[in-house]
Amino acid sequence: MGRRPRGIPAQMLKLSLSDSGEVALFVQIREQVRSLMANRTLVAGMRLPPVRALARQLKVNQITVAKAYRDLVDEGLLDGRRGGGSFVREPTEQQHPIQLPEAEPNQPMLAERLYELARAPGVIAFSSNYARLDDDNVAAVRASLNAVIEQRLDSCLHYEPPAGRASLRTEIAHFLNEGGIAADEGDVVVTSGAQQAIDLTVRALCPAGAPVAIEQPAYYGAINALRGAKARMLPVPLTRDGMDLDVLENHLSRGRARLIYTNPTFQNPSGVTASLENRRALLALARRFEATILEDDHSPELRFRGAAVPALRALATADDHVVYTRSLGKVLLPGLRAGFLLAPPELLPRLLLAKANADLHCSGLIQEAAADYLKRGTWRAAVERMRLAYGARQRVLHDALAAGLPEGASINNPDGGLSFWLSLPKDIDLSELYFRAVRRGVAFVNGDVFYLSRADARALRVSFGLNKPDELLEGVTRLCSLVKDLQTRRSRSLILS
Repeated sequence: MGRRPRGIPAQMLKLSLSDSGEVALFVQIREQVRSLMANRTLVAGMRLPPVRALARQLKVNQITVAKAYRDLVDEGLLDGRRGGGSFVREPTEQQHPIQLPEAEPNQPMLAERLYELARAPGVIAFSSNYARLDDDNVAAVRASLNAVIEQRLDSCLHYEPPAGRASLRTEIAHFLNEGGIAADEGDVVVTSGAQQAIDLTVRALCPAGAPVAIEQPAYYGAINALRGAKARMLPVPLTRDGMDLDVLENHLSRGRARLIYTNPTFQNPSGVTASLENRRALLALARRFEATILEDDHSPELRFRGAAVPALRALATADDHVVYTRSLGKVLLPGLRAGFLLAPPELLPRLLLAKANADLHCSGLIQEAAADYLKRGTWRAAVERMRLAYGARQRVLHDALAAGLPEGASINNPDGGLSFWLSLPKDIDLSELYFRAVRRGVAFVNGDVFYLSRADARALRVSFGLNKPDELLEGVTRLCSLVKDLQTRRSRSLILS
């Protein structure tokens, strides 16, 4: 058996690149080279093709290949020698490169790591879009749990109807009525968070292959639910005023979409709040084409300035089909997984069947505790405390980002919610920024997860729901310094090339 060559010609690296824009070219090169190392096509001591030769073969910029090689050097998989090429390193027990799960196109790895990142030691994670409970609210939840356990636990230890316990549905109806949404307990279905409410609606109303209009960018949980139901998603761009209704009308007339997904208030991730005029026009359009609107309303209470805009469900008439989904967790009860949907009577049978098929019912104990919590009314003071606290944090974070980001970057300034939507300068590779940021001890949500196909390669979401006030400025310092470092290195590379 012949001895393996120390150097390998470029043509022997059979790499295949996709120019769809869904995955950065340097990431494709890096991961394919990594796979060749894993299956021992490339072994220790081998010299990889020169950057110039591989770039010529793949018809890409030399900087693209250099980025891929540099990442592998940083992870200890390659040994880069100035002027002498890049060699496969001998694996050692001391090497611990970051292990990231494989992802399908347009499903970046970050989505599966949000939980871990939010709790990783030393990492300031701008990734959580829900609120941290204060001590008073924790005490209120504890009081409700204790009261239920001591006084009526026996009634919680049996199967419940799919719609949920009557006590919680009644309190949810009161909660909605107080917020300007007419609701009756008979129209409420209790779910395990808003994610299940969205998923049940999609499964109940969307046969496989059915066209669905969905705003872009959009909450990735909604995208995943529609993918799971094998729906045919039709993207509708967002404007500063809400969904682009001209594009939506085209989807309704030509694409025959009969379900519209929207998150009209403090939209996740863009922060856009649809205007009253846009909402009324959306309802009229849906009514005209006999379409159902799936309204995802995650945290309307967290408004820091400006007048509140009524929910689509609040504006709807008897002729409008609006399924309103909501979680009590984004603001009040994160860990209890308590959510609900409010649906027109004619759609309830299908939704209840979907709920029964999914998990029969939610926990009776959790439902009763949530009902007790809402009935006590302490949530009103909790919301006001959060509004004041998070309003102040939003201002600090926005001002720091606006001052620290380089020219060419932009940041929105929503009237509420717990996130910012950033666009970086054109010369910043977001994938590279993300991996370097995690190593530097700061994390964000890559914008790719909020798009169906061709993503805005410069967009990212910065959320501050779980961040302590003293973390904000340090996190911004780390993130902005990384952006500037990458921009400087990019400028130097262009000069040298």
